[in-house]
Amino acid sequence: MSRAFVEAGHEVHVLTAPHAGLERADTLLPGVHVHAVRSEMDSAFAGAFPFAPMRHAMDVYSSLRELHARHAFDFIEFPERDFEGYFALRARRTLGHFASAVLAVRLHTPTRELRALNGISPLDLDLARWEYMEDTSIREADLVLSPTHALLDKVRSRLKLETRGVVVPHPFPHDASKRSAHAEKGRPQVLYFGPLEHRKGVHLLVDAMQALFERGVNATLLLIGEDTPTGPAGRSMRASMERRIAPAWHERIQFELARSTPGLAVALADASVCCFPSLWENFPHRCLEAMSAGALVVGSNAGGMAELIEDERSGLLFRTGDVAHLAATLEKALTLPALRETVRREAPARVANYCAPASIVKQVEAAVESVADVRHRVLPKRRTPRSDTPLVSVLVPYFNMGHYLPETLRSIRAQTFTDYEIVLVDDGSTEAESIELLERVQAPDLRIVRQRNGGLSAARNTGLKHARGHYILPLDPDDLIAPTFLEKTVAVMEGTPGLGYATSLVNYFVDDATRVTGGWVPWGMERDALWVANVASTCTALMERRRIEEVGGYDEWFTGFEDWDVFCSLAERGLEGSVIPESLFSYRVRMDSMTRTSLVSERDGLLAHLNQKHPGLALHPERALRILRGEARKQEARLLAQAAAAIPRPLLTRVVDRLNGTLKRMDFVHHTLRGAVSWVVGAEGDSRPLRHQLADRLSGKSRPDR
Repeated sequence: MSRAFVEAGHEVHVLTAPHAGLERADTLLPGVHVHAVRSEMDSAFAGAFPFAPMRHAMDVYSSLRELHARHAFDFIEFPERDFEGYFALRARRTLGHFASAVLAVRLHTPTRELRALNGISPLDLDLARWEYMEDTSIREADLVLSPTHALLDKVRSRLKLETRGVVVPHPFPHDASKRSAHAEKGRPQVLYFGPLEHRKGVHLLVDAMQALFERGVNATLLLIGEDTPTGPAGRSMRASMERRIAPAWHERIQFELARSTPGLAVALADASVCCFPSLWENFPHRCLEAMSAGALVVGSNAGGMAELIEDERSGLLFRTGDVAHLAATLEKALTLPALRETVRREAPARVANYCAPASIVKQVEAAVESVADVRHRVLPKRRTPRSDTPLVSVLVPYFNMGHYLPETLRSIRAQTFTDYEIVLVDDGSTEAESIELLERVQAPDLRIVRQRNGGLSAARNTGLKHARGHYILPLDPDDLIAPTFLEKTVAVMEGTPGLGYATSLVNYFVDDATRVTGGWVPWGMERDALWVANVASTCTALMERRRIEEVGGYDEWFTGFEDWDVFCSLAERGLEGSVIPESLFSYRVRMDSMTRTSLVSERDGLLAHLNQKHPGLALHPERALRILRGEARKQEARLLAQAAAAIPRPLLTRVVDRLNGTLKRMDFVHHTLRGAVSWVVGAEGDSRPLRHQLADRLSGKSRPDR
């Protein structure tokens, strides 16, 4: 595709993860500029990204910003798989980056669809986040490119897509020299190549072939591909298929691991028929390879193959999931030489015409032009009428935090956005230093409200009553915000009607905010996951005051998780959250914080009340329960590992380990005695003293029963 764009006169850049041999890209792709993704992330902050694709997506965003500053791209395309464009797309929506470009996402088949098609039910927060980020990438793209109508319709229906979508096939080069010349060699052979996955319908193919064998059809089946854990209960798919094969047919159904490209060409030449019996398929590259080689392809009519294969002309189609119809279609393919000859001529022509890279360049150009209005789009401004009241009220609940408050106030006063007020609620502080400090921090931009101790929720509610701003920002008195936090979150809220809140990525620190110790990436309003964990944000998120008032403020029954409760209430009202992909909030980690003290013992009760209060929060309750079960399974595994580590090792094992350590320092006898130690460990039932066992072993003796 890159070569085709260059041939059409475009400047083309490819941004990819570092690969061995990438320095040869200029030779392989003449005229294409290939760049490796660079990672300059602080190693401490990397903890905010719990799995490699998530960190890669952040590195893609950083690298792409540098490239775009030099080249100002008109069109940027990401795959939806592994959410590679997630942070770049978020930056477009929240920061106005890549304003000159159309940002597109090309569908392959999202992870959520793949897992459902493979019958994979287990889920946890990490997997749920993976699915959420892929879905968000699709939703936030300016343009969605799909190789098939089937996939576009499936994704559009599930996500209720408003983004414009266009069907543009994947490119496939036409090379007549690679067309196979099939010659019958013994029994006709049916070939499947690709991963051995449940969604690929390979188990149906095994059943259909056995039905043909029983009817006397003289043929064989060869399945080439890697095994996957998509069999029943997540077991080996290959093993489950092998169990389906009757003893009489074992020799006629063979499995092989994936072959090299030349080896695959040989397999295609030897095969009479290629079968892709998928339960549902997008636009399988393997099918294109087989058709391009002139093979007679039998494919299912579910998904993209029905759009590619012209039945009885460039291949054959069968009703997906129907083993009897698959068997009948395979029998037709195996017993009609004239059909194979027709397909050998028509199938390569179909691929060459349908997937011609030059034609697809024109289709992409037309698709990009159809959404040209998004170019140079900046974050829109929704003007709020001017008034004598501040636009933002920063609410600071305060209880014995005199040691940290001055730094927090300095971070507020360093804001580039200045239309704010600070409302500090002293929730009955008892520490003399903290009480005295309040007298010294008096300032025109700071209003101090005092009350008897009522807890964090009560303090926030008091601040809410005294706030005059259109927006509210709760900020704990030991945390910090970057100078542009208000400027950027206000711009997002003003420019995106219907938002429940705007926040940012989070840095963790202990004493020095410049020394990051970790971090966290809030998701937004993923309602199924929000029922299990506060994936929305920390308490520090900009919200409209009226929204918080509409949900009744902060529930004072909660001694913690009161912010989570508010986000649940906002989500139930259909409001979304927006997360800016920059670290604009710094969370102070303290050993004496509520999170590490009182909330540890109260957590279960608070979570039970939260779930009871929001029974309709999850859009898919069964999915929320699967996430909850997955998290419980992970916690159980952690506890078992901790317990195993705490159990003392048997005395003999400890003695042998100590002895082995000594022997390693004695090079001249180490190799001789290492076998003796191993023998002693395995000498079950030998209760003699250790020195006797060692002496016998070294002298060449051993017990008769050993």
